Amino acid sequence: MALIRENTTKILDLLKKNPQGLSITDIVKKTGINRNTAGRYLERFLISGQVEMRHFGMAKIYTASQRVPDSAMLSISSDLVMQLDSGLRIIFANEPFLKMLGVPSAELLGKNIEYTAAATIFDDDLEHFINHLKEGILGKEWRNTLTLNNGKRIFSCHISPIVFNDGRKGVSVLLEEVTEIRQNECALRESEERFRKLVEMSPDAVILHRDGKIIYVNPAALKLLGASIPGELTGKFILDFIDPAFHGIIKENIQKDLDGEPSPQTELQMIRLDGTPVMVEGRGVQTFIDGKPAVMVTLRDITDRKQAEEKLFNSRQMLQLVLDTIPVRVFWKDRDSVYLGANQALALDAGYADPGELVGKNDYDTAYAATADRYRADDRTVMETGLPKLNYEEIQIKPDGSRSWLRTSKVPLRNKNGDVIGVLGTYEDITERKVKEDALRSSEERYRRLLEQSFDAVIIHKEGKITYANNTAVANAGAHSPEDLIGRSIFDFIHRDSRNIVEKRVASLKNAETVTLPLIREKFLRLDGRAVNVEVMATCFIDEGLPAIQVVFREISDRIE
Repeated sequence: MALIRENTTKILDLLKKNPQGLSITDIVKKTGINRNTAGRYLERFLISGQVEMRHFGMAKIYTASQRVPDSAMLSISSDLVMQLDSGLRIIFANEPFLKMLGVPSAELLGKNIEYTAAATIFDDDLEHFINHLKEGILGKEWRNTLTLNNGKRIFSCHISPIVFNDGRKGVSVLLEEVTEIRQNECALRESEERFRKLVEMSPDAVILHRDGKIIYVNPAALKLLGASIPGELTGKFILDFIDPAFHGIIKENIQKDLDGEPSPQTELQMIRLDGTPVMVEGRGVQTFIDGKPAVMVTLRDITDRKQAEEKLFNSRQMLQLVLDTIPVRVFWKDRDSVYLGANQALALDAGYADPGELVGKNDYDTAYAATADRYRADDRTVMETGLPKLNYEEIQIKPDGSRSWLRTSKVPLRNKNGDVIGVLGTYEDITERKVKEDALRSSEERYRRLLEQSFDAVIIHKEGKITYANNTAVANAGAHSPEDLIGRSIFDFIHRDSRNIVEKRVASLKNAETVTLPLIREKFLRLDGRAVNVEVMATCFIDEGLPAIQVVFREISDRIE
């Protein structure tokens, strides 16, 4: 039934003038409209919200609605709103809707939606959207999401049937933008998916437990605890898989995790499904599942590492024991010449009872302070050049001022990449040897002086050649200097009458270590060929590892004549 504007105005104006309300009988009397017509008008006004009704006893009292008109409410809404009549003509569009389209209201109102700018935002969904509008006019409500502006914006759409003031049917469209919400939801889903994949692919075991019961395990956790499917672990108490010796500390850590406090990285022993132990390290962190606090634990199998550490410890112990039994001082330092380790001999020499006391100190902190600058310079040279410095001798000054001789070697200490990270060195106290060498040199010098001053001629013969001749021997041979004799064979100076006996005597000395032959008389040839009579005594000895013969002779020509 179409509403006549004159009758509509009469009834609505009458109710506005009587805010206390009127019954249908009062309305009929004052407007002159018959009762059936007035009833139909009031029913339409109730549906459109222009009139309100309350019961007063058996009577129905009608009053003009005090609500803000829908158009006014829709105009201030931040959502996009438009209303269409049964001919799909746009009757109303609020400011946000107009702003999105970028057109004034005059280009929309009264026009079919299919021929306005509004049609362009629905893209390929326009036909389906028009069908939902038509169904809405017939009384069917519709809710769903729409992607508008070529997929750039997402809206939640609500199409609902309405009745206008004049009784005509129409439809209201409410578009609420949810682009950011959907993007956030999508990002969250993607983040969750990435996290899930990371957890599933993680080489570390991940266990999620709530109220002490396991609710999730990743594949690495299955492998760690010897399970084949999650169902073998989920639903069971986490403490069932932990060695009882560690229950106390683990309970404390779980409580810290649930309270949101950081729990420490902990090494513990877990028990596999088959009862075998496995050493792990891990820690937990607070999380929430369905609003309830839970704990996510990350675990790593360190059985191999612990075994390797034990082997390394034993190896280092053995190495340290070996180093501590040798008299040679051994040390290793970092790039700042700070001690990283040493053996017992060096520790004692540096003024410490135990090698561990030396770690972290440098030469300035030890008994080597007087020579620390030189030691550090040597360290720096080896580390900067990357070349070893081997078997060099140096003097060490001790705290009491005494000095000792050292034979030192230093080599660069490198990491697995070949980078120099320090220096490794050894040194040996050679003071006693140096003293003996000095004494030997002094003794040799005295012996040499005695030979040079001797009235007897002395020649040393080794490997068939003269290697030494004193001044008397040079004079007796008629030579100018020892070089005239050295390198020549002793037989060059033996007369033929004496050669046979000399050869026999030399042969008898070759295989002897220390033998002295008795004094004999022989004929000796000078460089000028003149023969002279001499008394000769020979002694065999070892010189630098080789047999040698020392021949001492004295000319006796004057006595024989």
